[in-house]
Amino acid sequence: MSQRSILKRSTVAQILLKRQSVPLSAPTLSLFQGVRLSLMAGILLSTVSAMPIANAASCKIPKSYYKNVSCTSTNGYYLAITDFGAPVALINSKGKRVVDLSRYQKVDANNMAGGLLPVLRHGRVGYINMQGREVVPTIYEMFKGNGGWARPVSEGRIIVKRNGDYGVIGTGNQTIVPFSSTITDIDDYRGGVARIRRNQSTSWLDKNGKTTSDPNAKEGNSGAMSATAQTQQPRSTPFTTLQPHQQDGRWGFVDDKNVTMITYSFDEVRPFSEGLAAVRLNDKWGFVNLGGELVIPFRFEDSGLIAVTDNNSNKDISSVENEGSVKDESNLEDESSIKDTSAKKPTTFIFKDNKAWVGNLKDGSKICIDKKGDNVSCE
Repeated sequence: MSQRSILKRSTVAQILLKRQSVPLSAPTLSLFQGVRLSLMAGILLSTVSAMPIANAASCKIPKSYYKNVSCTSTNGYYLAITDFGAPVALINSKGKRVVDLSRYQKVDANNMAGGLLPVLRHGRVGYINMQGREVVPTIYEMFKGNGGWARPVSEGRIIVKRNGDYGVIGTGNQTIVPFSSTITDIDDYRGGVARIRRNQSTSWLDKNGKTTSDPNAKEGNSGAMSATAQTQQPRSTPFTTLQPHQQDGRWGFVDDKNVTMITYSFDEVRPFSEGLAAVRLNDKWGFVNLGGELVIPFRFEDSGLIAVTDNNSNKDISSVENEGSVKDESNLEDESSIKDTSAKKPTTFIFKDNKAWVGNLKDGSKICIDKKGDNVSCE
């Protein structure tokens, strides 16, 4: 047998041995690859889902040398994390690091408010400012449930738990409402007051922790109502105190104390009506609720069109007059003139009797939707 034949057979044998060895390691390799891919996908989905919807829709990630960057609930700040979800840094719109977060287990960018970011270290909750200073030490307990493990700053106050008891602190960690085992829950502050529940009774506290009257009670009621009676008293009107407000060319919503409740994320907005407000990003409109959640997606065109065809008639949906919107125009002197203009005539994208007019068909008939975004009769 020639030397070339021997070499050829040896090479073939080596190839066969390699092929035979592949099935032995493939299951193990696939298992590790599957676990790693599942873990990475879960981290990515949890990071995206934690993003505030309105802000995520309008957010533009800055260029930086960080690999994984997502938006926060505060314009101009972005969160950089590792491949496994651990916080790395808070960066600005230029991609520069402003706060080192590497010593924390978690941060809650979704509840970043009032210039403070909730952080978690050694299983305890604290708050840092935009200079990285821990203004509230990591000594409080994590919350459980769908609301997240930390509360946001609300009007300079923070709801926290210690030793299983609720309390309220200021942004300098001073106690506003003493911790008590009788408190079963406290709402975030809104309009200078917070609702507090003690066992079966409900009352209201001002920002100094003092008991105050129910802001939803009818004016002119004689005598003080009991806390239980106040909870049973039906509200005369839904809570619709948020007003459109513009800052740096973008629109958001403030309460009657001029506190920002929905971040400045939109190109144009409509006033709240029946608990929903139309908001525009680029050339599409959607609807948000009083909590700033996008409840009807951005699918209505800026000119008053809907970006689909009518399923029943198969006709294209054409334009309607787009009146009464709240946007920056040179002929409007201030916000009061905007409100006055909007109130004078009926508009599209305003809910009335649980319906909103969002467009017209070519035959002139109106297109309306309900609060779920489904097409309904305008009659």
